[in-house]
Amino acid sequence: MSYIFNISVIIVIVVLLFLSKHLKIFLDNNIDKHKKFAGKKNSYFIGGLIIFIFLFYDSILKNDFFIFLFYFSIFLIGFLSDLKFLNSPAKRLLIQIITFITFVAILDIKILETKLSLIDELLTDNTFNYFFVVFCLLVLINGSNFVDGINTLLLFYIIIILLMLLINFSDLISDINSIKNLTYVLSIIILFNLFGIIILGDSGSYILSLYLGLHLIEFSNTNILISPYFVVLLLWYPCFELLFSMIRRQIKNKESYNPDTQHLHQLIYKIITTTNNFKTNFNHFFTSFIILFYNLISFIIGFKFHNDTITLVYIIMINVSVYIISYNFLKSKLNK
Repeated sequence: MSYIFNISVIIVIVVLLFLSKHLKIFLDNNIDKHKKFAGKKNSYFIGGLIIFIFLFYDSILKNDFFIFLFYFSIFLIGFLSDLKFLNSPAKRLLIQIITFITFVAILDIKILETKLSLIDELLTDNTFNYFFVVFCLLVLINGSNFVDGINTLLLFYIIIILLMLLINFSDLISDINSIKNLTYVLSIIILFNLFGIIILGDSGSYILSLYLGLHLIEFSNTNILISPYFVVLLLWYPCFELLFSMIRRQIKNKESYNPDTQHLHQLIYKIITTTNNFKTNFNHFFTSFIILFYNLISFIIGFKFHNDTITLVYIIMINVSVYIISYNFLKSKLNK
């Protein structure tokens, strides 16, 4: 069965790529400022479609109709954005909020514990819990979309998280076959993403981060010996990227949801491109490597203390501090 699945994934990718090239569809020739600098031009945004096809297959196996509808709705929002039919960030956010509220309530998705007594007490109220889950998922999918500004960065980041779970907690994961299969799918996609042939697009970053968020919520809820802050540690980077970007834009009296080229990965990319003559794809990979290497060390240390909330909070605080210091240093260097 696994052999057939592996071959099928490759066939799906090749067919979609063939159709995209010959029919001139799913072509991302967008030259918006926030994409142009990173060389995102003439790539095919079929990464999300490939992941959606996998999740459709996965949902059929598990007979999870409403989960499939949830994935489909979020994928559709991103896909319409990729096709330039939903360009307004404010409209996308509004539709996301409505979609999340609807499906979080239908599927009864809850976060059981945060280790903060006041919030945990509020979480006993279903309405508050639902809105808290909606907020967390919104931060995650939009933060992941921000991070997906450099080829391979988001894909490698999520693959690292999935491998961490598979290697260290395989006996604690209820949906292990799904995670194994998705890791394989992402590993194939990243080979094309590395060279800018296939990109995730908004549809890919949305649906992929939603899958990760839902599985990590379940993982945290069903394993009480693992601190919820281990999950926070795994997701800190895209979430903080979003929150920091919103604060940064508010300080400069800019719209919080409008794109720019001032994210941490973009600053690192600019520094790299001004100090060498390497090709764009290498600069993408080098940028990703710097961020991923730091996070991998953070994850490995976090794993050693996965049940120690205090230590995990310290690690998260260190990560946030390193981010802010690095950001200000790079910003000052580029402004010289």
